Amino acid sequence: MSASFLAGLNAIIPLFILIGLGYLAKRTVLDSKMLPALNSFVYYFAVPALLFNAARQQNLEHLLHLSGLGLFSLAALITGLIAVAGCYNLFHIRGFTNLVQRGLAATFANFAYMGIPLIMSVLGNKAHGALIAIILMGNLVLIAGSQLLIEAHAQGAMSIRAVGAILDRALLRNPIFVATILGVLCSAGQVPIPAGIEAALEMLAPAAIPVALFCLGAGLQWRNTQVNKGELAWLILVKLVLHPGITYLCFWLVGVEDHTWLLTTVLLTALPTGALAHVVALKYNTFSHETAQIVALSTLFSLISVALWTALLL
Repeated sequence: MSASFLAGLNAIIPLFILIGLGYLAKRTVLDSKMLPALNSFVYYFAVPALLFNAARQQNLEHLLHLSGLGLFSLAALITGLIAVAGCYNLFHIRGFTNLVQRGLAATFANFAYMGIPLIMSVLGNKAHGALIAIILMGNLVLIAGSQLLIEAHAQGAMSIRAVGAILDRALLRNPIFVATILGVLCSAGQVPIPAGIEAALEMLAPAAIPVALFCLGAGLQWRNTQVNKGELAWLILVKLVLHPGITYLCFWLVGVEDHTWLLTTVLLTALPTGALAHVVALKYNTFSHETAQIVALSTLFSLISVALWTALLL
């Protein structure tokens, strides 16, 4: 076990070195005014270029793995319900929006900024299809889905216009989601890319991984809040241990034979809480400071948990 753990640790240490460099730079040489610009470069240009390139090079059958996507969604639902049940019964949290936000914090992972470099470094190009499909499904089911639940509960019902507005904000204005969809459409239609544009994309895409991790580290914040420390520990435990464990169990019970999909899905669900969960918390002014702390602390503890999952699976 020790050798496999070290192998798993060695696979992810480069990721955390870049995160650490970003954290150190923010507190030494990096002007705080520069970070939004770096984040914008990653969010609007580098990561979309990377995912567009990866998506357009995939066959549709590699992306539309219905059993894999269904099990990913089922595991997220079960995990979210367990997280909510624990918060309701153990920590006496009440209020629909409060509980939905806690379920989101326990299930939405850092699919883009950490998931892309992790999967590409550990599994390589063979996992591109599963990676892209899960990033799309995660944004659709978890980010858009949680907002639809909150809005539907607040309004008592949902009109088509309201649903469209939420999907527009959560997905259609998300450059990562849009670029990936465009890549899928180019793949489906076998659309040729002009040589000049293709060369520019090939230059831009490699910047996504190191700059994204650097920005992730620079953006980590440790704030003192009035959150129940037990509840914080519970949600981090659910995210880093129960979520990948339930995902693995779902795949094992159903007997999915595609090992690449199994590895990709479990490793992605083992990642820490993604920053978009904090964006949703800010939008509804619910559990926002605590969600930011969950993002930071789960990222720190994921150094151990992701290494363990990588060692166990590989």
